Amino acid sequence: MANIDAATQGLQQVLCFALAGEAYALPILKVREIQAQATITRIPKAPSYMPGVINLRGAIVPILELRDRFSLGVPPEDTRPVIIIVEVQGRTLGIRVDSVSDVLDLDPTAIRPAPELGAQTALGREFIAGLASLPGSTGSDTMLILLDLDRLLSDKELLALDSAAMA
Repeated sequence: MANIDAATQGLQQVLCFALAGEAYALPILKVREIQAQATITRIPKAPSYMPGVINLRGAIVPILELRDRFSLGVPPEDTRPVIIIVEVQGRTLGIRVDSVSDVLDLDPTAIRPAPELGAQTALGREFIAGLASLPGSTGSDTMLILLDLDRLLSDKELLALDSAAMA
């Protein structure tokens, strides 16, 4: 019933996840499922941001390592990555993140446009759909970075993922 209420109130549901200590989110309508345990098969000559593919009930799904894609370094040893299976431009893709936290209903008026970050940033503005402040339990707000999955990869990179999945 919460989904119907959120839709009638014009709220946007997002799946929240952590990456290198920061809070990120993506539209819940893009998410197909979450895989806590998946064996990744490495593909020779695949791009560095793509550690390999998984077999998801007979379908070969390429995995995108967001830490590498955003130049965020290696995760701590105690991190147990999770794979979020999403739809990106008509393709099924897995994105590996540090952890998944919850689903939130965001008021679209609370989402602010991303600031100009300059051309030299690892996470360019083109990937960010917006920013939202979430009240924190310690009294300070947490900044939530909303990703635009359709702009996460260029056409050339999507073709590289397709090629790796076909290998």
